[in-house]
Amino acid sequence: MRRDTDGDSDFNSLLAGSTDSASIESYYDNWAKTYDATLNDWDYHAPADAAATLWSHLKTGDNVLDVGCGTGMFAEAMSQRLKCRIAGIDISAASLEIAGGKGLYERLQRCDLQSTPLPLGDNEFDAAACVGVLTYIENATDLLTDLCRIVRPGGYIVLTQRDDRWVEKDFDTLLASFQARQLWSLPTVSEAMPYLPKNEDFGDSVKVIQVLCQVLRCDRPSAFGGI
Repeated sequence: MRRDTDGDSDFNSLLAGSTDSASIESYYDNWAKTYDATLNDWDYHAPADAAATLWSHLKTGDNVLDVGCGTGMFAEAMSQRLKCRIAGIDISAASLEIAGGKGLYERLQRCDLQSTPLPLGDNEFDAAACVGVLTYIENATDLLTDLCRIVRPGGYIVLTQRDDRWVEKDFDTLLASFQARQLWSLPTVSEAMPYLPKNEDFGDSVKVIQVLCQVLRCDRPSAFGGI
């Protein structure tokens, strides 16, 4: 099964992606109503895998930020494992509406993840999940640096990146630079895993890599006090 856009010239396929915020917003607004069903058909497990990695590092009542939360797939998986407080941010208002209807989030906010600093307070969260998002971010360094501000020292960030984008964007160097800046400790990096195995464009040709990092400090304090 394919899923193509409806008239969006800058976002021609899910495989190609885009870093144009308006195009991303339009793409996911149009897809929101059928998103969960389609991803289930494609055997998409990245949100559940991220929750399985993160939950053992947290305790009941911890604050977790779902970055690019979409329709709430990560929150569903996380809530099955741990009773925590989850906030979500995303650029797609239609996706946020569906996420809100699931009753899993304490708060939701629409925002452009390309624009940092995000409107969230320093050290506000115990953890953050950034799943299926970095394909669409022009400058991953800025976003991940801001997450190190938002997540308290000692907290965790779990993120994913496609293996083709990993090479293209030289993620080995990016991760090492964060360690050199002492923003996070040596990350745990998974093997490349199936991403959308039942999507005819992705199949076995594109996989996903998961990273777990422990935040050490913030080097960009912000004036934001939170949502």
